[in-house]
Amino acid sequence: MFRLLCKSIVIGSSVRASPVHYFFGNPSILSCLRNISSVNTDDNIKEHSFTVSYLVNKCGFSLKSALQASKQVHFETPDRPDSVLAVFKNYGFSKSHILNLVRKRPEVLLSKPKTTLLPKLGFFQSKGFSSPDVIKIISSYPWVFKYSLQNQLVPAFDFLENSLQSDAVAIKAIKRFPRILNVTVETMARVVDVLRDNGVPEKNIALLIRSRPSIMVSNLENFKKLIEEVALMGFHPSKSRFVGAIRVLTSVTRSTWEKKLDVHRKWGLSEEEILEAFVKFPWFMSLSEEKIMAVMDLFVNKLGWEASYIAKNPSFSSYSLEKRLIPRASVLQFLVSKGLVEKSFRSLAFFNTPEDKFRQMYIDHHAESAQILKFYEEKLNLSGFSSPGHVKIISSYPWILKGSLEDQIVPAFDFLENLLQSDAVVIVAIKRSPRILKRIRTQPSIMISNLENLKKSL
Repeated sequence: MFRLLCKSIVIGSSVRASPVHYFFGNPSILSCLRNISSVNTDDNIKEHSFTVSYLVNKCGFSLKSALQASKQVHFETPDRPDSVLAVFKNYGFSKSHILNLVRKRPEVLLSKPKTTLLPKLGFFQSKGFSSPDVIKIISSYPWVFKYSLQNQLVPAFDFLENSLQSDAVAIKAIKRFPRILNVTVETMARVVDVLRDNGVPEKNIALLIRSRPSIMVSNLENFKKLIEEVALMGFHPSKSRFVGAIRVLTSVTRSTWEKKLDVHRKWGLSEEEILEAFVKFPWFMSLSEEKIMAVMDLFVNKLGWEASYIAKNPSFSSYSLEKRLIPRASVLQFLVSKGLVEKSFRSLAFFNTPEDKFRQMYIDHHAESAQILKFYEEKLNLSGFSSPGHVKIISSYPWILKGSLEDQIVPAFDFLENLLQSDAVVIVAIKRSPRILKRIRTQPSIMISNLENLKKSL
């Protein structure tokens, strides 16, 4: 497999200009092609219906997507769609928001502003949603306009507000899963009744709805079976971990669950140990496979702890690697190297103690406290890339290891930081597309131009 991958990468090879390369590399020919393409596109649009032309020219659709959307909506004059777009623009929807919601539900262009759009926008505002919240909800789920305000949206919100005992919490649940507004009160009530009948306290029902509102669209029979399975695992309905287990089990597919089990098995854990860890701390199985591997590598390979100890204390795994686990593990290694702590030292408190108490207990009272503190703070001030982040970036784009640190990688990072005005945003960008570090070196002007054009379009 490695050889096949290597064969697909051209390194240091020369490429001769072919007739095809000359043809497409000639600026005058390209300019001519663009003009022809533009004329053809305009002619194609004119040949199609008024609806298609409107979607392309007023909403930003491509010709292909406009043709597809025209199968769902049709109009001969701009009056109604113009009034709809005016409502959205006046409310603060951007071009991209409008394109997104119309693409998802083209029929919205035929809505009546006074009787459909404005009352529902007003409903959201009256309940305490901010304008950005409303824009985000509607652009991601425009079907809210399809349902009756009095017969569906208001009763659904009232049910959530009563179940969660807070309009603010109801708003958070809706923001997390807007589709919940289209679930009938009867359907939601049946799900809640199943939880009550199985002994789940009201506060824990509210906790589940708040954290996992999509639970309200569960198939009732499957949901009942899930609750039975959770109880058989050893969870007690009166405990918050019961709904925690439901949340985890409904958020992962069967194949993903099996993959997580396999990762734990690789570290020598038995089925019983994994189940015991899950019952103690359900969120133990919500971690990504990369995070599980990184945590186990840190504790087992770096610190020499037993995998079974981690399984018996699974809350370890929930802490941030870069902000908590790696810095404190480094301090522990330092203390062991100086003979200040026994090599056999094992302590959950070392990692779950609050920051101020940690420094007081494990740093301040040592004679070398200044040295330890300096060492610890250096570890806390790492760039922000977690170990799973490192692994993912390098495995997906190993060129980074080939490039010069001082001549390529550092200048590229600095270039992005100046361009984006935030190291945190830079880190997110590199995680999503590691190749950007190479393109900066070869095409910086293109990147700057693209960013400026993007700013103008927003």
